[in-house]
Amino acid sequence: MSSIISAGYDILNKQLSPFMQFKNQHRVRFYESRLTYFKYRRLVGHIFGGDVNLLYLSSAYNKCNFRLWTVLNISNYQEYKIEQNHYDLVVMMANINHLSQSDAVNYIKYTKVKENHPFISYLYNEQTFIRLSPFYIDIISEDTSVIEWIKREFEREYAHDFDINEVISEAEWYGK
Repeated sequence: MSSIISAGYDILNKQLSPFMQFKNQHRVRFYESRLTYFKYRRLVGHIFGGDVNLLYLSSAYNKCNFRLWTVLNISNYQEYKIEQNHYDLVVMMANINHLSQSDAVNYIKYTKVKENHPFISYLYNEQTFIRLSPFYIDIISEDTSVIEWIKREFEREYAHDFDINEVISEAEWYGK
């Protein structure tokens, strides 16, 4: 079974939102509508020093309508077939490696204006990932200084109501 590890978490195979599986000093959440293009640029620039990787749910939308190739320079693409046993479901996840920071921000901008886009996406490197969904933007990092910087620099934008130190594992969530 393939896996993609970022911040010590398998973003390819986990089914539960990762936000609740990390302690407060390793996570921050934004409501999707609170961040502008320029704030995304600042976040991506600070979090990712070099290349950025993109993982997204590719089976839940019409790829021809999304037209991802119009905003990204795609040169390293791979698809994974993922079984989600709790839901008796098989989904396809697509991974694109070595995007520039500019491409990563363009992807975010593009998903905000398209009606037909992947429901879940991850921008990631080895240490940190940004999980994009229609409702929340979650940032998880092994480096607590990254999260501290975000909470300081984006104090008015991040969702303070999620600043609790409650952690739950995927096994606990599913009652195992």
